[in-house]
This record gives sequence, C-alpha cells and structure tokens, in this order.
Amino acid sequence: MKPWLILINDFCHDLFTGLWFGSFVTLLVLRNKVGDPALLKELNYTFTILCLSSLIAIMLSGIFRFFYYRDWDSKDMAGIKKRLLKIKHALLGGSMLGGTGLVIFWAL
Repeated sequence: MKPWLILINDFCHDLFTGLWFGSFVTLLVLRNKVGDPALLKELNYTFTILCLSSLIAIMLSGIFRFFYYRDWDSKDMAGIKKRLLKIKHALLGGSMLGGTGLVIFWAL
C-alpha cells in the first residue's frame, strides 16, 4: 500500500470522527437553545444527515485500515498497541452507538 494513501485514509478516518462528534454535540446544544420548533426541526434534519454520513465514512475508512494496514512500529509494541486500540474502539464505539441513537431519536 502506498504511504500517501494510508496517510489520506487515516486523516479521513480522524476527520470524520471529529465531524460525527461535532454534529452530535451541535444537536445537543441546539435542542437546549433553539426555541422555534420549525427551525429546530430543519437544523435537526441537517445535522442528522451530517452525523449519519460521517458515521458511514468512519466505518468505511476504518474497514480499510483494519484489512489493509496493520503495520506496527516494532514487534515489541504490537501487543500494547493492539490492547490500547481495542480499549479505544470499545469506548468510542459505545459513545458512537449511544450518540447516534440519540440523534436518530431526536430526528423522529
């Protein structure tokens, strides 16, 4: 795999993770601050689409990383990195499921 493709994929994965989280937090703030129900519904729809699109991009770039890029810095660090990645993905996966569930619930 070409290094520049790996770099672009990693950047996209992190960018869309931030975009997902930002859209979730924005929806949370808007629900508490916007008084006009029609405006809230329109903004809710926009940010729900942004959130779900980001979620799809996160999964696609993550699948690419999982199957095509497993290069560790050294064999000594492989076990530690693997354990930390499992913990990170368990925490972020839980928050992603909970946050996306709330976004979908708010959109209905």
